[in-house]
Amino acid sequence: MRISGVWLKTLPGILATTLLLAPLAGQGLETTSVILAGEQFQVELAVSRAERQQGLMHRDRLPAGTGMLFIYATPQPTRFWNKNVRFSIDILYFDENQAFLRADTHVPPCPESPCPVYQSGQPVKYVLELPAGSRERLELQPGQGFTFR
Repeated sequence: MRISGVWLKTLPGILATTLLLAPLAGQGLETTSVILAGEQFQVELAVSRAERQQGLMHRDRLPAGTGMLFIYATPQPTRFWNKNVRFSIDILYFDENQAFLRADTHVPPCPESPCPVYQSGQPVKYVLELPAGSRERLELQPGQGFTFR
């Protein structure tokens, strides 16, 4: 099969775009932007129980400026682990007003069970997973909130 000159010129651009967006493609989850401490993050939304259970498992990385936002219908205590996640993350817990409550930071990967469990400690409506070190870098303090963009 012969590839025309137009395809030869556009193919590298298509491949580059695909590679840049691949980390967010995940399981085909809906994405949105959130602003936290003045910084914008492109996040995947984990809303259904199945999406929340899958989370970031079996991914190779979580690029800077990206994350996953877990959304619960009503505030509730939550439990997270880093089973089959191949990189360290920060887990940030938010109340129903999108106000930051607390974080578990630099949560390491857990390739085998049993894995440590990280609990919200109180009812939360939103949990945001970001690359490890994000909470420190943003100097996030309790009460600060995020907004949807």
